[in-house]
Amino acid sequence: MFIAVDGFNKTGIPTTIWVFIEPYAQIDKISGVLVLAGLILALSNLASNVPTVLLLGGPVVASAFAISLDYVQKAWLLLAWVSTVAGNFSLLGSAANLIVCQQAQRAQHLGYTLSFWSHLKFGVPSTLIITTIGLTFIMR
Repeated sequence: MFIAVDGFNKTGIPTTIWVFIEPYAQIDKISGVLVLAGLILALSNLASNVPTVLLLGGPVVASAFAISLDYVQKAWLLLAWVSTVAGNFSLLGSAANLIVCQQAQRAQHLGYTLSFWSHLKFGVPSTLIITTIGLTFIMR
């Protein structure tokens, strides 16, 4: 995975995307924090949280440092918090979710079912609520 992420990074695509997004993802503004959190949440569910942190860690922290040294720790906390909580959003957000789903399928004879959609009904609102609560503490 680390080799694949490094190879993808060398294509220049992540840098191009970040150059486009960075002006809207400034950590010193509420709107920027929301854009950044949304980006982390989306990428964590598309590519998983580890590649997301590897791809965004450097640029996000450099952007925070350019604003003020005070924002560097907040940038790391934001990245850690959102990428971790993002795993609850959908079954694809975490390998643990897929394992639980597989185990639930084995227990269907007991009346347990866990589908992508049934997880999403719980995962989306709980992830958004928990992410928001964490962001309020991080951005104080």
